[in-house]
Amino acid sequence: MPFFRPLPKASPEPGGKVNRSAKRAFGRDVMRKKFLRRNTLPEIQEEGLLTPLHRPPSYSECGFYPPNSKRVRDIEAGPDPHYHPLHSNVEMAAALVDQAMQGRFLPLAVVYHRDYDGAKRGFILYHRLFHARALVYVILMFLPFFEIPAWCNGKLPNPCGEPKKYLLSGLPYIHPHVSLVIETCCVLVLAWSVALQRYFLGSKFWQNQHSVYKMALLLAMCISISASSLGIAEYQDIKISMYLRILIPITFSRAIRGCFRRTVLIVHTFMDITGLVVIFVMLSAWLATTFFSESTLEFKDYGTSLLNLFVLLTTANNPSVWSTAYRTNRLAFFFFSTYLLVGFFFLMNLAFSVIYSNYKAQMAVEVAKRTTARQGNLKAAFSLLDVRHQEWIDGATMIALFLAIGRYRHISDIRARTSHLFLALNRRGDFKIWSDEFEELCDVIAKEVESPPDLFQSRRRMSKNEMQFVTHPVYTYVTWALTLGSLAAAITQLNVGGSAQVLLLSIEFLFGWVFAMDALLKVYLQGWKSYWSSTLNAFDFVVTLLILALHFISFFNENARPWVTYLLLVRGLRTFALVSLITRWRLMVQTLIIVIPATAPILALQFLVCSMFSVLGMHLFGGLVYEGNYALAGTEYLTLGFEAFNYNDYASAMATSFNLCVVNKWYVIMDGYAAATNSRWSRIYFMTFWAIAVVFTLNVVVAFFTEALTCQMEKAERIRAREMRRNQEETSAPVRRRSGLNLPFRVTRSLSYYDLYEDIVKKT
Repeated sequence: MPFFRPLPKASPEPGGKVNRSAKRAFGRDVMRKKFLRRNTLPEIQEEGLLTPLHRPPSYSECGFYPPNSKRVRDIEAGPDPHYHPLHSNVEMAAALVDQAMQGRFLPLAVVYHRDYDGAKRGFILYHRLFHARALVYVILMFLPFFEIPAWCNGKLPNPCGEPKKYLLSGLPYIHPHVSLVIETCCVLVLAWSVALQRYFLGSKFWQNQHSVYKMALLLAMCISISASSLGIAEYQDIKISMYLRILIPITFSRAIRGCFRRTVLIVHTFMDITGLVVIFVMLSAWLATTFFSESTLEFKDYGTSLLNLFVLLTTANNPSVWSTAYRTNRLAFFFFSTYLLVGFFFLMNLAFSVIYSNYKAQMAVEVAKRTTARQGNLKAAFSLLDVRHQEWIDGATMIALFLAIGRYRHISDIRARTSHLFLALNRRGDFKIWSDEFEELCDVIAKEVESPPDLFQSRRRMSKNEMQFVTHPVYTYVTWALTLGSLAAAITQLNVGGSAQVLLLSIEFLFGWVFAMDALLKVYLQGWKSYWSSTLNAFDFVVTLLILALHFISFFNENARPWVTYLLLVRGLRTFALVSLITRWRLMVQTLIIVIPATAPILALQFLVCSMFSVLGMHLFGGLVYEGNYALAGTEYLTLGFEAFNYNDYASAMATSFNLCVVNKWYVIMDGYAAATNSRWSRIYFMTFWAIAVVFTLNVVVAFFTEALTCQMEKAERIRAREMRRNQEETSAPVRRRSGLNLPFRVTRSLSYYDLYEDIVKKT
């Protein structure tokens, strides 16, 4: 039977409608020509599915519909390639859906590429290079720790002169040529990544501004490397490549670039609140100078008052800065308490809330963009499958799509679950997938992936009486008591000698055999696969096996006996898993493990900000702090022993930046460098660092991480409650709540930063 049937010539009905039966009068060739004119997809060589699909002709093609049960069996059979020559379209649609499910959106330029297969492979390879690009980011960020500072003109091993004179970090420095080789290799990896992107995007590559930024940055890096290799910029006070390296993660990493873009978009809000704070501090400095200039040195003139009140706003010098004024006149308390209440408790918290609320608004925009891109992928996939332009897809084509998706995403037993997937989408019950139903495809497949097919089997296994013995709380308590006893015996054995030590060694061997019997019992009752799936069980098994091996070795070599003590100490580390006995703690730990990788981009942004200031500080203040510098004599910076926190090399500068982020006594470092440079203008650097790295970005990081953890904790609690209700319904027995053991708990194993954004936006 041909794909398009010969249809009779259509004749209009009264009222402008066309009779359905009259449409069949058109010839097959005419319909094919119309279809080809309407089809905007390029002609691609047909490629079959991984597994050929066959089914007998369905009754729907004969003009009538069988009962629903037969329709389901018809769907399970799959399409016949003789009736549906759409395999290339199905493959392209499956690629679009797979990328939408993974949070990566297959560009339509790949779909319409003249070499679709090559473009698709290039796109997949580009994303597989993610780990290589991440390694490049890490290398470029940590390379300055081992590079010779720009102000040093000597040769290795002491390029900065006498090590005792200049307080450096102590890290070994590498030769500049080695640094150039490492930098060149990193640039080559990035260039390869950009070349792949240029290939699968085609002419669309230059229409993306991020692509232009990548090319410009790579060109600048190549010029910098060439200049350094030729000796033009090998030993200069400023190395431009160090600043370019900081821009590489922002430009090439989509996650970090998104955080940077959202941060830049709320700068105007930060400037508004900054202007309000500056006006408040300037007005307060004028009042303080008026009230206390005659009685205190801290407010003797307007400049000194302005500096001290600015530092007081960070509470780093409270209450020492106004203690003299308070001793002279106790009414000074009302001025400074009002200043702190308004400035620190109100304005700074207002800045915190305004900045983060605007950042969340930008997150909502990002989520909307992602949703739009995802729906765009699904609409493009729907258009590829809807070759007749009838606004719906039949079951056979959907089954072909499901099976093609199995080539990209591992879905166990996909063929047996295709009918369930189809019925989950088919809300109207007409065995047609319409466009609005197709938009829920990713959610339906994701739910199926979250429900493993062997879940019922594991629950059936858990219902055995012997399995309940192993999982009983009493057995668990005895196991933990034996673990703590073995740990106590091992610690005691290390602190005693003589016959007591020999006795404890024998007891330790006894503990080893007890743990071996525990492992064998669990393996016998649970099965090897179920037993080994637990990380704690795998850890116990390996350590217990080593203890038994040492037991047999000790018969031939007595020196091997003490090693059992160390293995028992290692096995005692499993006591950290006691946190799992309390459900709330288990939820917190598992949620924290999930949240930290998802918050990595914004943490990386904070690191890049500190890195930028560290490189700038190294170029501005490098080599100014050294032993015997008379400019620092008598300063609090030298008195407190803060001279190790300097900008002589990159590692010391990062340590200094960390202390500035903590804020405590940050003004001591600022005053020390003001004395070393003999310029009050050097304080602008430290004030700017506090405003940008602490008030702006660090507040966003802390607030985002806190809200992300809270949001995921609430989500985990909901999942746990739902699992408990499901467990109660299936077992018809009350769930044990007293001990907190063996409670069902399941959360998402991996969480991307976009998923985290969606959860936060949905919550707020």
